[in-house]
Amino acid sequence: MDEEPVKMHGELYRGHWQPPKCVTEFDVNARLTFTSIKAHEYYDREDVLNEKVELLAELIRGSNNCMAYTGAGISTAAGIDDYATKSKEKSVTAEARPSVRDWKQARPTKAHHVMTSLHRSGHLKHWIQQNHDSLPQKAGYPQHALNEIHGSLHDPANSVVPYEGQLRDDLYAWLQKWEIENDLCLALGTSLSGFNADRVVETAFQRCQQGLSAGLVIVNLQQTPYDEHSSLRIFSKIDTVMELLAVKLGLSFPGQDYVHVPEVAPDAKLQQDVFLVPFDEFGDPSQEKTVWDLRQGKAVKLTGGPYAGDIGRIVGKNEDGHYRIRFEDSLHPTFK
Repeated sequence: MDEEPVKMHGELYRGHWQPPKCVTEFDVNARLTFTSIKAHEYYDREDVLNEKVELLAELIRGSNNCMAYTGAGISTAAGIDDYATKSKEKSVTAEARPSVRDWKQARPTKAHHVMTSLHRSGHLKHWIQQNHDSLPQKAGYPQHALNEIHGSLHDPANSVVPYEGQLRDDLYAWLQKWEIENDLCLALGTSLSGFNADRVVETAFQRCQQGLSAGLVIVNLQQTPYDEHSSLRIFSKIDTVMELLAVKLGLSFPGQDYVHVPEVAPDAKLQQDVFLVPFDEFGDPSQEKTVWDLRQGKAVKLTGGPYAGDIGRIVGKNEDGHYRIRFEDSLHPTFK
């Protein structure tokens, strides 16, 4: 790579770091719109990568409100295609990549598991997820600290936002809150090519300039428009970086075959598939608890999101024990 050091390494670069090497050439734009950056893929040299991840660990240890902002690149190792990688079979992400016909059956990557460990250890406070795959939850990451800003394939109350669609008001407000409250932003596997949610990385840079934040860390195989604004820039696979980071921080994480089973308090489970939850009939947190009956054939109602008011029926569970719900006769005008 022939660029200014700050574009290759970030503001915290050390003078002896060698440039990243190009491992795959794709002389086409990473995205059709918003950017003219080519889709070439780069690796940091092994010694440089090790030093960069050591520095990343130091930044995380010194942070009080570390936040992650992730794109499709964090899930490619799970077999889910991203948008910016070209000629998929030639990409370095193709190596040992599982074949997944249905996104809903994908398993979490090492990165998802390490992110969960980071949260449990108190290092990662919040995660803004652009993907729709629910892999963070499958790794055990808690929903209360996860903003699925572009929607979810698994949550009918948070439908997937179309390419030029409108973000959900409450999730956008939540994004804006953490945009200001974080003191270190980790941008992982995202091309940062013009989505509204990308404002979080712009603000991270600006707050760093004001001395209010440690700034922005970008981990991505391809170049991005924000590389020169980063405190630290790492060129590598996300799984490689996160596995190395776990070692630096002394964190453990489960293997790829791990299936997360949520912990349910003994007094919250009344019988099989019947629970007592601290929410009222409108879906709001409440001191008074409500019986939540998820037995096959029982009806459930969406209380939030664009499909609020829709009635669904439990039709069973999948092989991982996740509930399957069928919705018909939607109140949403799109489906009337």
